[in-house]
Amino acid sequence: MDLDPRYLQTFFVVSRERGFSRAAAVLHRTQPAVSYQVRQLEEQLDTVLFDRTTRTLTLTDAGAKLHALCERFFDEFGRLARGLRTGDTPAEPLRIASVSGFGRYVLYPLLARQRLAAPYSLRFPTAEQVFESLEDGACDVGFVYLPHVSSRLLTAPVWREQLVLVGPPDAKGKTFPRLEAFEDLTFVTYDECEYVFGKWFEGHYGRQPRSMRGTYHFEELEEVVSTVAAGHGWSILPDHCVAQAARQGTVVIAPAPGRKQVTNLIYSVQRANAPETPSALRLIDALRTEGDKPLAAAPRSQPRRRPTRRSAR
Repeated sequence: MDLDPRYLQTFFVVSRERGFSRAAAVLHRTQPAVSYQVRQLEEQLDTVLFDRTTRTLTLTDAGAKLHALCERFFDEFGRLARGLRTGDTPAEPLRIASVSGFGRYVLYPLLARQRLAAPYSLRFPTAEQVFESLEDGACDVGFVYLPHVSSRLLTAPVWREQLVLVGPPDAKGKTFPRLEAFEDLTFVTYDECEYVFGKWFEGHYGRQPRSMRGTYHFEELEEVVSTVAAGHGWSILPDHCVAQAARQGTVVIAPAPGRKQVTNLIYSVQRANAPETPSALRLIDALRTEGDKPLAAAPRSQPRRRPTRRSAR
């Protein structure tokens, strides 16, 4: 959409002054010229920005949203212009969004060790919310465990995690040679854990149990580990989430059937049309370097199938 920035400025002044005549005086233009530019903007946006049926000029819902956007834009632009004139342009924070398990147990400790030169913000939304944040420009780089096919996003593997079966301390030495044994267990689950459970069972047994019993359910993995440690069930988790608890002996990692490992990739995600962010590239390189099994960079535009099961972790 080819919007004339003058129209946005005119709209912003009209909405701020709550009147076309007052806006015309501020802008040093005639009232018809101001009205014309606002009408042109409404036509380009195909919406009505002002309620003209009342004596006092008021914004429509669409107008209120545009006013808020203009307020942020002109404020940011003003600060940038002042900084460029004075040479004082502080680095913008790197906005990071990561699925919770990887973000809390791998990404945040790495950020603390690396001490990136640029400031950063870190959020832990679901996988789908990470994709949404990238597509609408709310974050600069995301980390998910599901690849996503989109012409607007670039994905690349950065970390490999092992999925493990975790039980209480008194389960040490217990093995599961047959899939049917899991039907007698109770499981501690977490939000949208179907992907992890499904991948672990498919990787070890080629199929999932006919039935599974759940006991407790949580949003975050910390509570899952604590509940397993208290003897209230079993769970399947990424290895980095239980490493400390396993070292302390508060949980046990059950031997993998046939000593086979089931691993899962973590992907970095960035907008395809966005300029490269040096701090994001340094973070991605640091993840590849520090991983137990560093991954070679894959072509980020390579399409991959996205599983149909909706999952976030």
